[in-house]
Amino acid sequence: MKKLLFIIILMTGIVFNSCTPSNPQLTELQKNAIEKQILEQWKKIGSCIEKADAAGYAAYLSTNEFIAMYSEGKPFLSRGEYSDSVKVWFSARKSTELQQPTVRVTVLNENLVLLDQKSVFRLNLKNDQVVRCNHAVSFIFKKEDSVWKIIHGHESWNNI
Repeated sequence: MKKLLFIIILMTGIVFNSCTPSNPQLTELQKNAIEKQILEQWKKIGSCIEKADAAGYAAYLSTNEFIAMYSEGKPFLSRGEYSDSVKVWFSARKSTELQQPTVRVTVLNENLVLLDQKSVFRLNLKNDQVVRCNHAVSFIFKKEDSVWKIIHGHESWNNI
């Protein structure tokens, strides 16, 4: 009976031990390093947006694992479809100013990060009109070949 009880306890321990996640939790230092990488990447992306550089912006979209982008309720289910739309949107602009940005980075794991930003967009259009809007965006970044790429996103805005 003691032998059976020992085997049951041993097997229970093995089962519970094998249920622990294989990916260890990231340390705060690791999370901070990833957050810094994402913020550096986001600064480069912001520069492309400000210059209305559609090709530069598209370079930050995943070519391997793009899922979708939802822009003001419209779904873009392929990278090409979204990139083509960005080209059209950016073609009407001289530049964009990102004013009062508030950025929050949430490290989900060593290969996935959520970035949220709210800001005021000032669109300087080629027809000399200026459009201002409150803008919110959420992007999921995935590490691909040691570079962070956007795999999914959502943005919305309202004119002010």
